[in-house]
Order: sequence, then structure tokens, then C-alpha cells
Amino acid sequence: MRITSLLAVLLVVLAFPARAAKWDVVPAFSVQENYTDNIGLQPSGSERTEWVTQLIPAIAATAVGNGLRFTFDYAPELTFYARGQIEDKIFHRLNAFGTAELANKLLFLDVSANVDQYDVSLQGPLSDNNVNTTGNRATVGTFYASPYLIHNFGSSALVQARYTYSIWNSNDEQSYNNAADTIDLDLSSGPAYRVLTGNLNYKKAAIDYDTQPDLDAEVVLATARRLVTPTISVLAQVGEEQYGRVVAGQPTGEEDGGSRWGVGIDWVPSTRTHLTAAVGNRFFGNAYLLDFDHRARRLTFRAGYSQDVTTTRTELFGGATSSTASYLDPLYCAKSSDPDVCKQEVSSAVSDSGLPVSITGPVNFFSSDPFLQERFEASVAMQGVRSVIIGTVFADTREVLPGFIRTGDFATSSTVNQTGINLVWNLPLTARTFWNLYTNYQRNSFPDVPREDNYTTFGMGLTRQFQPRLSGTLAYRALNNESTDNAFSYTENAVWASLRMGF
Repeated sequence: MRITSLLAVLLVVLAFPARAAKWDVVPAFSVQENYTDNIGLQPSGSERTEWVTQLIPAIAATAVGNGLRFTFDYAPELTFYARGQIEDKIFHRLNAFGTAELANKLLFLDVSANVDQYDVSLQGPLSDNNVNTTGNRATVGTFYASPYLIHNFGSSALVQARYTYSIWNSNDEQSYNNAADTIDLDLSSGPAYRVLTGNLNYKKAAIDYDTQPDLDAEVVLATARRLVTPTISVLAQVGEEQYGRVVAGQPTGEEDGGSRWGVGIDWVPSTRTHLTAAVGNRFFGNAYLLDFDHRARRLTFRAGYSQDVTTTRTELFGGATSSTASYLDPLYCAKSSDPDVCKQEVSSAVSDSGLPVSITGPVNFFSSDPFLQERFEASVAMQGVRSVIIGTVFADTREVLPGFIRTGDFATSSTVNQTGINLVWNLPLTARTFWNLYTNYQRNSFPDVPREDNYTTFGMGLTRQFQPRLSGTLAYRALNNESTDNAFSYTENAVWASLRMGF
């Protein structure tokens, strides 16, 4: 209800400057028939077959005007089960974002709303769709409204002050529902300084949980950059960070934090290559950072390693998966006169060719705890003469901060490890027919139990563009999870066929 009310506020706030905006509204309708031999992803002997029909009306809207940009995508999934043993459901799926300039070059507003379904626990059956009735998925709605000020002191300095009010709601039984107030203040050197630049940032967040103790976070960071050569800079950072639980405004004793520092280099030999590397120390020990990306004419490569303190709400606000289009954008949009338009075209091309909309990554299980996340990710996207190949690999370790009461999967194991590899291959057979193959392997381990799951998915499909606004897909998926606890081992074979009509 809070998400719905605030979405209405979002539309009202944006409506005033939107009167002079250029609107583009695209409705569509899809029907999909699914067959699975294990609807609940249950262990051997408990499987049940099912036919599932999905009707998906959709509407996508964009508005661009003077000081306004707005996007809206809504595609509810009306899901019907043939045997009637499972209640028919409607899964709402929404993604909306708007930004408006309220006062010329001074006051701005960002608003966003998102509704989608996610796995609650990494230890339950995992599914990337709403067809399977695992009992381990929940609908999550997120909303934020963020007014902010930007002021330039000539060419000497830039000041930004941002306030964000955000809401995170789900229908999960354990209910980690919350609302947060965040203040973000930033002072940066202006374009008058090129050889030596600096930045001072202060951020304070107060997360109010409905059924858990509240969480406060406060971070102060000062960063300096010194240009050594036209392509190499040295970096230095120092700061302080604190995280703690509070009840009725009083500390509970669950807290951690301390000082931090780091040094590193930034190397930009060309517009196609960028490398940032740093080492330092934080309250949890040594800290490292790597961010590398390189783009060739038909290839992009990215690699990164990071360590940071975060929460489930932060991860889901940032997006639970990486969109397939984001791996292809650098290949297609690097020289585009309007990168935003190009990105929309790439997203449409991904959908039209039948590529999966997202690439599987670490699962963001539900918890109210702050945790240290160490993550390595690498990806390569290649555009051949005819085909497109995307490969990714990741290693993710999450460890709840010492002294905090453990919730979610952390209640079972204070450390959760995930490693995985993905491969996606798209091959155009004709100008209007596409063959897609994807596979992924993921290992999830819980050292304190101990338990280890090896999760493998293989899928392939054929997509045909019958007419400019009519397309169809026929696809197959095989899923296998082998667990050291046999009660959590399961397999599934699924086939589905869909038709999509645009208007």
C-alpha cells in the first residue's frame, strides 16, 4: 500500500513538467504456456507435473521534455494452474524511474518504484521465474524519492546535498519491511583543478525496520587524486565508518566500525581502457579494490574486485541481477550520438532475439543484518560476424558483522559463499529467426552447517519474428541441484511456448 501511494505521488510530481514532454507509449500482450515435471522443485519422489498458462499484458512509456526524463514499464503476470491444486496468482512487475529539474541548475528530484519477485533464502529451492511454486519466493516493492541541490562555486568547487526517503516492502512471512532516511553531502573540486583534485563526502542512513531493531550507518570519506602523467593518477583516501543497531533511539550494543585508509592508482591509456587498483585497511582488516574494463571493436572485457559493508535492501535497490543489455551497450553505443536512445534499442534487440533479459549472479537472500561482502566478477561480451557470446564468472562471500544478531540465512551460517559461471550464445539463423543457448553453474556453501549445493541450469530456445509486431518463442530448460543434504536436491525439465504481440 505504501508503494502504491508513493507511486501515485511519483506520477503527480512528474506530471507538472511533463505537459510539454514528448511521450512514447508502447502496449504489448503475451501469452505463454508452460509444462514442468517438478512444479515445486521438490526432491526425488515428491515431484508433481503441471501445465501453467500465463497472460502478460504490458505497457512501456517514456517521456522526455525540458528538464524531465521518465520511464515506466509494467507487465503483470496472470498465472493459471491447470490442475487447480494451486491458487491462481497475479505477479505484479513494475519498473519506473523519473528525474526532474525543479529549479534551473539548482534543485532536482529523482523518483523510482520497482516491484518484482525474488528468492527469499539461498537454502531453499531457487527459481528464476514465477511458474515454480517453491514457497521460497516473495514479491518485493521498493520506492525512493530523492530531492537534491547542486551548486557550483564558479570553477573552483561543486557542492551537492541530497536527501533520500526509501521504502522496502515484501510479502515474505518473516517481514524485513523497512523505511530509511539518508543524507548525502558531497564537496568536490571544480574544473579549475586538474593536476590535484579532491572530494569530501558524508553519508548518514537510518533504516527503520518494522519487526527488527533499527540500523544506523555513518560514513565520512576524504579522497585526493594527483595526476602524475597524462594517463596515470595516484589516489589516496582516508575516512571513518560506523554501523550499529538502535531501539527507540538508544544503541543496543550491536555495533562495529572504525577508521579506514587506502592508496591506489588510476590508469586511463585511452577511451577504450580504464584501470583502478587500490589497497588499504578498514575495521575488518586489509581492503583491496580492482576495477578494469577494456573495449575493442567487437569485444568488451570487465573485471572487478571489491569489499564493502552492505545490506539486503541496498543490494535489491541496486538491482538483483545484471541485465544482458548492459553487457552489450559498450559494443553498440560507444560512438552513438545519443547513448540513452542506443541503450533502449539494445534492450529491444535483446528482447526481439530471445536472449535472456538478465544474467544470473549471486542470490540476494533476505536479512536485516549488515554484512561484509567480498566480490570478484569478470565478464566478456563478443560480437562475431553473426553471433553474440556473453560469458561471466563470479565469486561472492558474505559475512555478517561480528556482534550482530543473525537473521535470514546468516542464522544458519555466519558466512555464505557463492561462486558461479554463465555462458549465453545467440545465433541468428535468418534475419528473423534466432537460436539461443545458455548455461550456468553455481556453487553455494554454508561453512557453519556444513552444507554445499551445486546448482546447474541448461537451456535453449528458438525465437521467430513472424511480423514486425508479432514474435514467438519455443524453449527448453533443464535444472539440477545436488546438495550434501539430500532433502534439498532436485531436478526439473521444463518446456514453454510464447507469443508476443506489440501494438
